[in-house]
Amino acid sequence: DGSGLLAHSAERDGGSGLAAARTAPEGSGLIEPSRAQRRVAEVVEESHRDIPPAFTVMRVDVTDALGFARQETRRLRVLIGLPELLVRATGRLLDRFPLCFATPVDGRRARRAASAEVGVTVDVGGGMFVPVVRDAGRRPLGEIAGDLTRFRRAALDGTFREQDLQGGNIMLTLHTDAAVVMAVPVVFPGQICALSLAAPRPEVVEVRGGGFAVRKVILLGLAYDHRFVNGRDSAEFLGALRTALESPGDGASER
Repeated sequence: DGSGLLAHSAERDGGSGLAAARTAPEGSGLIEPSRAQRRVAEVVEESHRDIPPAFTVMRVDVTDALGFARQETRRLRVLIGLPELLVRATGRLLDRFPLCFATPVDGRRARRAASAEVGVTVDVGGGMFVPVVRDAGRRPLGEIAGDLTRFRRAALDGTFREQDLQGGNIMLTLHTDAAVVMAVPVVFPGQICALSLAAPRPEVVEVRGGGFAVRKVILLGLAYDHRFVNGRDSAEFLGALRTALESPGDGASER
């Protein structure tokens, strides 16, 4: 699929984007993107040409989710953060929102997915990769976290396996710079939805009984193919994710 091709191109080239751009022959005044970035351009052009996109964003209080993640990191002895919690929550929505995970056949039909295959962007400076967490809706949090830890290591070492990078049916793009509050992802060809997770930021809120408290919030985005998903559907999908992140203890006994 598009994510696998993009990732393999980055792996062969050893980098992407500005870091790998090179200057054309002296005097031309041109900058040539790397081969990996040219592949990114091809995927983005195909997406914008063939997919009529729309975008919805929702505010989510992740104060409790961040505390739960720290607790589970200690308990499971594997790094748990918002990406891990969001991958698990996304996978559990397959039966309720099948179109968000379906594969378009043409402009009017889409093929139902048998399992939630969640691609997650990983970019540690050597190119962008989109490895896939398999069957995310039926696997425990510790296993999902183990996969994401392995993916980060593979991105650093350049040791992704071919099967890691293929078969995603929904994507989660991570934007972890503390100054990034919102991002609009590209819906990859062959998929219908793409989520974006930005960095948490503090927000002062009024609490019951008077007074104020500082909470951590994110803006969680969903880009979607408007031929299959409408604004109401996107709001319900994001609302279900918000409920999962604001009540992270559900399923806490998992390993």
